[in-house]
Amino acid sequence: MPDWSPNWNDVRWDWGAAEDAIRHLRRAADLLEELTAERERVASEAQREWRGRYREEFDERLREMVRQARSLAGEFREAAGRISQASRRAWEEQRRREIERARWRAELEAEEAAARRGGGGAW
Repeated sequence: MPDWSPNWNDVRWDWGAAEDAIRHLRRAADLLEELTAERERVASEAQREWRGRYREEFDERLREMVRQARSLAGEFREAAGRISQASRRAWEEQRRREIERARWRAELEAEEAAARRGGGGAW
């Protein structure tokens, strides 16, 4: 028997939930960006002839709303990216474990074959 042991446990990761979260976060970011662009378009129509203090207040609030919306959309995309990276790392770790298990089995098989041939070993 090989003198080492692979990790026999599979990686615990909910692939479906991760994909759902990624899809929903990206969809929310897209929607937020679309709605923000539409608000800017509608606001520009109102701003054409508008003057004075209330226009300046409106412009400032609009800029802040746009900044916050774009920031939030960016955060949604970053979160989706982090989940995607975590999924990739989980997949890579699972693959590494499977390769190690196969290597362990091959070593065991080679040792058993050597023992059957009378090659000594631990048997």
